[in-house]
Amino acid sequence: MKHNSLHQWQKEHNKRVKDFHKNHALTIEIGKNGNGLLARWERFLYNKGKTFFKAVK
Repeated sequence: MKHNSLHQWQKEHNKRVKDFHKNHALTIEIGKNGNGLLARWERFLYNKGKTFFKAVK
């Protein structure tokens, strides 16, 4: 019984994390993640990685 409840909690947690990362990637892609130094670096690295993976395919 305890294992099933823990398993269910983990599944819900994983869904929340997946949704967070999906939404975060969308905000980076449209440039709405902020104007701070870390936000600009994050956009830069995201865009460079995206173009790199497109070039590799």
